[in-house]
Formats: sequence, structure tokens, C-alpha cells
Amino acid sequence: MMKKSDFQLSFPKMNNQLKLMLILEAIVLMGAYIIITGAYQNLERHKTEEAVRQLNGTLMTNIEHTANALDTLTKSLISSEAYEVSPSLWSYLKSRARQKENPGRVDGLFIEKYYQLTILFPQLNCLFLFRPEGDLMSYKYNDQKYHLLQELPESDWVTTLKENRGALSFITQKEAEDLGYQVNNRLLFAGRVLNNISASRPVAIILAGINISDLQYDFKYNKLFDSQQFACFDANKKLLFSSDGFEDITWQDIQSPRVEDPYAYYLTANDNHTLYSVIATDKKDITQSSSFLRPVFLMIILVIFLSNLLLSWMITKRVIKSYGEMTKQVYQKNLAEKDLNLQMLRSQINPHFLYNTLDRMRMASLNANYPHLATMCELLAKILRFGVSEANKLVTVEEEHAHLEEYIHLIKLSYANVSISTSLDPEILSCRMLKLLLQPLVENSINHGIIDDASNGSIQIWGYEKDGELIFTVSDNGNGMDEEHLALLRDYLEDKNTAFHSIGLKNIRKRIQLYYGKEYDLYIESRLHQGTTVTIKIPVVKE
Repeated sequence: MMKKSDFQLSFPKMNNQLKLMLILEAIVLMGAYIIITGAYQNLERHKTEEAVRQLNGTLMTNIEHTANALDTLTKSLISSEAYEVSPSLWSYLKSRARQKENPGRVDGLFIEKYYQLTILFPQLNCLFLFRPEGDLMSYKYNDQKYHLLQELPESDWVTTLKENRGALSFITQKEAEDLGYQVNNRLLFAGRVLNNISASRPVAIILAGINISDLQYDFKYNKLFDSQQFACFDANKKLLFSSDGFEDITWQDIQSPRVEDPYAYYLTANDNHTLYSVIATDKKDITQSSSFLRPVFLMIILVIFLSNLLLSWMITKRVIKSYGEMTKQVYQKNLAEKDLNLQMLRSQINPHFLYNTLDRMRMASLNANYPHLATMCELLAKILRFGVSEANKLVTVEEEHAHLEEYIHLIKLSYANVSISTSLDPEILSCRMLKLLLQPLVENSINHGIIDDASNGSIQIWGYEKDGELIFTVSDNGNGMDEEHLALLRDYLEDKNTAFHSIGLKNIRKRIQLYYGKEYDLYIESRLHQGTTVTIKIPVVKE
């Protein structure tokens, strides 16, 4: 007969096995914790840094637009001379004798030129004209307060401006205060020496100031973190302007940051390295999400470890649960990437900045009695608003058709003789479809088909349902293509070559296949000197 003592376990042996198992388990779990948190931290840092670089690219684009406007403004007195019927301001500037004969004429022509420029550049704040010796010749500004203006000072920025011999020089708002012009608005100034090439001598110095409040607001509206700051430097590494509270930043701070500096700096230059934009992001913000989840990961590891002291099956349950969570994350990531691809293909502009600019252009056109231009601005704003609002939402065929008609109206303002007709089956108007499929096809026909002979151009658009599919066809009587070029274009749409640079048709094809699947596509037929027909097929989607 077996005794109860025969069933007793060997406690020392059991303890040693348990200790070894716990030690191995602790090593594995701590290693997993280090790997997971490290990988997640690197992933989050990479995503944040990429988003900051994209924001910096948008900022540099806005800065370049401002710089180009200043370049055009300071050249305006020279470039407009060929189009003047009466004696121009430039003709007076080149002749001191003319200035003495009619000294008031310079002021009159200068002010007239200022008002002309404010129509083209509503953000223009002030314009100053000096003699090469530094005496103030004329000025105009739209600030309500009176300013006692002075001649050009003997400052470093004035010396640099003169040494540039006609090239554009950027001037900070603080430097421009040496002229006695102090305003509350945020401005960026630029100037250049105007040279009479035929006489090989300078005749004047012009300074222009542009309001950059919109640029400041745009960054504030789009920045990723509240703590983010930005700054802009010129080719000489001089700080031109920055966000509020960041005025003391220097180029040295960015190139050689101190260890205790709380910011990470992201630098972007324009193509010719004359302008630099810098975004400063708090290092804590870059690792914020990963730092927050680190104790969460640690708690999970501890829970798993303590649970294994009780029952080993809890480890299995936790692994299964973790595997399910990882599978769900991969699935959600794939969906997010698909959605991101759709958004990137359809929207690569900043609508807020464009809407404001188009509205200013429309109002300026109305004020200048150019209703034709105002109508174009209004139509363009509607077209852009349709394209970027609610990018993932399907629209009805009727809404897509209304958008197409607005685009056709805009085109006919420029090409009155182009014939564009649409014929859509009324039965399909309530069906739903991806937006912005038809308008790019018509635009492609105009740009690549009939632009060379717009007076005889004709475009027809058809839409109908057949065998459970919506079929849209855009046909023109333009240049067309031979078989060789048509084959190259078809291969280009399938990413088999890089023979073309146009992205319109390729984007439409990608959007159709990303959303509806590979079985739906875009088809092209063309004959040389007879025209081109583009057809798209998508499934019927009812309300």
C-alpha cells in the first residue's frame, strides 16, 4: 500500500527549477521590452521627423512666394518701361534734367505705379525710392499713421545692398526701422540698386515691404506642436524673420546646437540656397508618444511576469492576445496607407492660403473694374474647394458634372472658340463615384490635344451605364498620337517606362484601382491628327 509520503514533491528541486524558469523568463521579457520600446520609439521619431520635413517644405514654398513677390516689385520700375505709352517713371529716373524740369512728376508717377502694384500684390505694404546718394525721392505706404522718414543710413545692410550691384537684398523689419518706418504689422523688406545699363551708373535705390502676417498665421495653423517655432535666413545667414518668441535665434545656434538646447532643428534650403527655413521642435514632443507608452509596456511585462508565477497558461493567453493586437495593427496600418495614398494623389496644396489669395485677387479685380478676371478667380476657388474638401467622400455623378461645368466655364473664358459638350444619361446622375475623374480628363485633352489649334478644338464627354458599370468617355479632335507613342503612353501608365512627365492620367488610373480594384481601369485610343479618346470604367454605386 502506497503511503501519503510517496506523493510529496522534492521542494529544493522544485524551487531550483522555478528559479531557473523565472530567471530565463525575466531575461526574455526584459529583452522583449527593450526591443519593442526601442523599435516603437524609432518608428514614432521617424514619423514625426517626416511630418516636420513636410511642414518645412510647405513653409519654404510660402517663403519663396514672398521672395518672388519682392523680386518682382523691386524690378517693376524697369520691367514696365516697354509697355508705357507716355513717359514712364523709369525715363525720369534715368534723367536728372527731366527731374529738375518737372520735380512733381516723379511723385505722381511713383504713386500711380504703387497703386498698380497693390492690385497685383495686395500684401504690398510700402514702397520707398531713394537717390543713389541716399536722399529720399518718393514713398508710399498704406499705414494710417504718419512716419517721419529719413535718408538711407550708413548701416551694414545699406552697404551690402549697394555692393550687390542690382541683385536683390533682403532687409529685416528691424533694419528698416532705421528709415523711421515703424509699424505693428509683420513685414519683410527687400531692395536693390536700379542701374542705367547704357550709362553704366546707378540711378535709384528701391525698397519694398510686404506683409507676412498670412505666412505667420499659416505656420501657426499647420504646425504639429504648440511649442514649434520657425525662422527664415538669407544667403548671408542673417535672420530675416521668425515666429513670435524666436527672434533671438542665430545661425550658429542651429548649426552647432548646445547639449542643453531643448530644440531639434530641421533645415530646408531653396534650390539656389539663397533662403533657408528652419523649424525648431521640442525634443520632448518628438518622443512624446513613445515616452508615454514606455511605462505602459513595462506594466504589461510586469503583469505577464507576475501572472506566470501563478499559472503558465496566462502567458499563452497573453501571447495570443498580443498576436491578435499586432494583426489588428497591421490591418489598420494597411488601411491607413491606402487612405494616405488616395489623399496624397488628390491633394498636395494648402487650401487655406490659396482661398485667401484668390479672394484677394477677386476683390482687387472688382475694385480695378476687371470683372472678367474676378469671375476667373471665383471659378478657380470653387474648383479648388471641390477638389480638396472631404477627400474620401464619394459624390454623385450630378455633383461631378456640376464641377465639370464650372471648369468648362473657366476654360471658355480663355478659349472662347473651344467647343465642349457633355452628354450624360439622366439615369446615372444619382449614382456615386470618386470625385475629380472627369475634369482632369478634359484638362488633359485641352493641354495635350487641342491647345495648338484652340479655334477649331472640339471635346465631347459621354456618360452611361452598361453591364453594371459606369462608363465615361472624353474624346477630342486634337493632335492625336501614332501607334508608337500610344504604346509608350500605355506602358507609362502601368509604370513600365518614364517616357512622360505628366501625372494626370496616371493619378486617375491609380485612384480608380486603389479604390475600386484592379478590374477597373482607364483606356486610351488615339489616331495621329484625328484625336484621342479616353475611357474610364467604374462599378455602379447607388445611393
